[in-house]
Amino acid sequence: MNARRALAASMVAIIVVIAGCSSSAPSASGPASSSASPSGQPSPSGQLTRTSDGGQVTVVVDWAGPSAGAAFHVTLDTHAVDLDPLDLTDAVLRNDRGETLAARPWSAPKGGHHRQGTLAFQGDTGPFLANTQWIELVIQDVGDLPERVLRWELGT
Repeated sequence: MNARRALAASMVAIIVVIAGCSSSAPSASGPASSSASPSGQPSPSGQLTRTSDGGQVTVVVDWAGPSAGAAFHVTLDTHAVDLDPLDLTDAVLRNDRGETLAARPWSAPKGGHHRQGTLAFQGDTGPFLANTQWIELVIQDVGDLPERVLRWELGT
């Protein structure tokens, strides 16, 4: 009788864990997409947020705008792959004039299925952002996708 109760308790615990992971997991069944916050305006924290879903990983990038320079807060979430090996040093920031900036090593602690940290870029960001219509953050090889492009319209 005790063995049955132990087995039943174990099954309930497993179901609770699986339900918790699946209810908070973003959908990764469609193609990758980039989108702004619903209004295209800054999020409540004052940041401009872009999201890319797909390839079993959701990438959320917050940027405080041109005054923040070329520094972005990147969050990666998944329940399918280990994110610890990712460095994001292959990321590139480009503008409408065809100029690019290379990424510095990503400062993000290891976290398994959830990682977040600051992704900053090398170079003089003042001229790079001056009189720019848009910028794009290009992230390589995250999840099953070879490339993700997240874009901010600056309209200057």
